[in-house]
Amino acid sequence: MKEYPDSIGLMTYSYDLIQEEHWAQAMKWGVQKRTLFEWMCYLTEEVGELAEAISEQEYRKGTINDIEKEAVQVAALACKIIEIIRPYKE
Repeated sequence: MKEYPDSIGLMTYSYDLIQEEHWAQAMKWGVQKRTLFEWMCYLTEEVGELAEAISEQEYRKGTINDIEKEAVQVAALACKIIEIIRPYKE
């Protein structure tokens, strides 16, 4: 089994990637007004693609770059959900 470092520390690298992905999605798809259910469906799809990338890397010839790409897409979509619900917080 591979051992990976812990995730403690500043996440500036991750934040930069998430922000870049956010703007890439905006350029590709434009402003999207979707329901929370629709965003959850998109997020679930991306989580499946992340699981596939991890499986490919673990058992075949997938790459760490593929995992990172999918993880960033998951994170960007999760952040969109956080931003969408922000005005409704109590």
